[in-house]
Amino acid sequence: MAERTMEELLCALTKGYEEAIVLPEINADHFEMKTNLLQLVQANPFHGRESENPHAHINSFKRITSTLRFRNVPKDVIKLMMFPYSLEGAAKTWYEKEPQYSILNWEDSLPSSLTNYFTLRKPLSKNEISRFNKIQRKDF
Repeated sequence: MAERTMEELLCALTKGYEEAIVLPEINADHFEMKTNLLQLVQANPFHGRESENPHAHINSFKRITSTLRFRNVPKDVIKLMMFPYSLEGAAKTWYEKEPQYSILNWEDSLPSSLTNYFTLRKPLSKNEISRFNKIQRKDF
């Protein structure tokens, strides 16, 4: 029986477990994501709980990543790389179940996928409903 290299064994173990996010090639010398940046993103994760707002999480995540600048690295690539680290619990499970290679870019794929899956499910209270104003229709 032919012996297999460590690389072949590792490839066999991870085959079929590719990520949903497709990262474009980065044309930057010495690009490295520092652990303190990952910790910043992980400090306020989105769990997918009913009490959490996915839109607020996306906005917070975008604020954090907008402060990061790397020469010759597009902003969307940084967002795509760091986003999985901002998820925990049900949200992380959702991400792990996304089809392989299904998220190709930031704006068209990721925020809409997350917010469509995790919508605000909290029903309005009677007090909140009573505050709605009736809109008067004007005939033209």
